[in-house]
Amino acid sequence: MIPEVSLIISVFNQLDYTKRCLSCVEKTLRGKITYEVLIVDDGSNEETINYLRSLKDPHYVTFNAESKGFAKNNNLASSQARGKYLCLLNNDVFVEGDWLSPMIKVFQKEEKVGLVGNVQRLVFSNRFDHMGVVFGPSGNPRHYGQWFKKIKFRGEVRKWSAVTAACCVVRRADFLAIGGFDEIYLNGCEDVDLCLRFNRQGCNHYVVHDSIVLHVKGASAGRKLFNDRNSEILLKRWGQEIRAEESITDQVPHARNYLYRGFVRPFSTHFFKWLEALLIYFRLKRL
Repeated sequence: MIPEVSLIISVFNQLDYTKRCLSCVEKTLRGKITYEVLIVDDGSNEETINYLRSLKDPHYVTFNAESKGFAKNNNLASSQARGKYLCLLNNDVFVEGDWLSPMIKVFQKEEKVGLVGNVQRLVFSNRFDHMGVVFGPSGNPRHYGQWFKKIKFRGEVRKWSAVTAACCVVRRADFLAIGGFDEIYLNGCEDVDLCLRFNRQGCNHYVVHDSIVLHVKGASAGRKLFNDRNSEILLKRWGQEIRAEESITDQVPHARNYLYRGFVRPFSTHFFKWLEALLIYFRLKRL
């Protein structure tokens, strides 16, 4: 039977997280939707490899002899997937409740859909981390809702300029047609780049705000080693276009997001950027 959804998970060690991730997937999806789980092991240790080799249908595992990174792993698995939809899922994301079906329904209700994401709450702090992605005045992407204590837009399916690929759904045909992730990125910014390419094709990205999952975030060793390099590539490629388009559209929600960050994490904000956000939020300045 051809599955409706192919879940794609890139794994590098973190066996306990992987076990919990897969257990949550089975608990929430078994008997409710036809699915397969395509796992790409990115050069894990023997303990992880032995566990992955023990998995049975609907799990299918590819083993890399050496680490290739998130973009290449997801592209490889997507080329092998059979489902109409791809669900890209980090192995440190733990799904719960009716999280997937409302995401798929967006494709059935809306036209020109790129990616559909959901709300993500951090495991250890219990604060929210992602309700969508907005772009700042300089073109930098930020997770809307980071460090929020309460969920925004409950009951809504809301458009955003981008969403994170830690947990998202995309039509397999669309993902392959657009070329998948750009493999120049190493474990960062490939999802934002993908969203921007869909944007230029007239597609919209959505977040289902009643689909909430837990995310450890940055669990894999070396996850942040290439952050500066990835950001430099992204802004060199897209910066001018982002500042002319997404930054304009996102200026008020970005300002609201940055102002909140200044209250809860003042050491991580720049005073003059915070002041600029204040002026934008009260419509005293426009980009």
